[in-house]
Amino acid sequence: MSVILFLVDGMRPDGLQQAQTPVMDQLIATGAHTFTARTVMPSITLPVHTSLFLGVTPERHGNTTNIWTPPARPVPGLIDVLHQADKTTASFYNWEPLRDLSRPGSLDAAFFVRDHFAPEGDTRVARIAADWLAHHRVDFAFVYFGYTDQAGHDHGWMSAPYRAAIENADRCIGIVREALPDAITIVMSDHGGHAQTHGSDSADDMIIPFIINGANIPRGQCIERAVHITDIAPTIARLFQVQSPVEWIGSSIVE
Repeated sequence: MSVILFLVDGMRPDGLQQAQTPVMDQLIATGAHTFTARTVMPSITLPVHTSLFLGVTPERHGNTTNIWTPPARPVPGLIDVLHQADKTTASFYNWEPLRDLSRPGSLDAAFFVRDHFAPEGDTRVARIAADWLAHHRVDFAFVYFGYTDQAGHDHGWMSAPYRAAIENADRCIGIVREALPDAITIVMSDHGGHAQTHGSDSADDMIIPFIINGANIPRGQCIERAVHITDIAPTIARLFQVQSPVEWIGSSIVE
């Protein structure tokens, strides 16, 4: 079994719903989803990703800006936990601070592309990920697309260029899925945005989409329970039958 976690930076649920996204639409129709998942404050990229992978809030891990700060009391992260369980892990991304989401030695492969300022940057990440995944066995892969957030900052959330960035991310998800069509697929965002910024506790910034699709996942189901970004690491651990660390505060979305 393989699991791919796609993160489309800055994708609001209503942005996803307004954009033309046949790949994500199909994942929604044949999987489970919610358009009311919540992220953490401050709703900015690195603190949110740290909460996603470490399973705790910023108050616990200490990252409140986009500059990495090692937690004073270390917390086992998702990639580290999977590595310790002898799972192969890989990461593909185009925003460099994400390099600190796992401890040295926990990743079997890591690819960073210094290019999130144009849609081509997301496409490059997708093609690199697809090529690697087609030729290597992997249990868990993290694939991050950063341009949607950049488009929001440059042109405004919900603008035409912002929606076009979501549509490009949708095509990128399709490119990667062609390499592992049977993988359990999770698609989500880290935060939303408003005007040309984010970071507040407004609904536009805090509410994010969450989609999960694959074997033994209910088809066409709207997830009724509340979903928080700290639930993602326990969910992926559960898919692999791996015990979640006691420090993680969330709970698995799947049974």
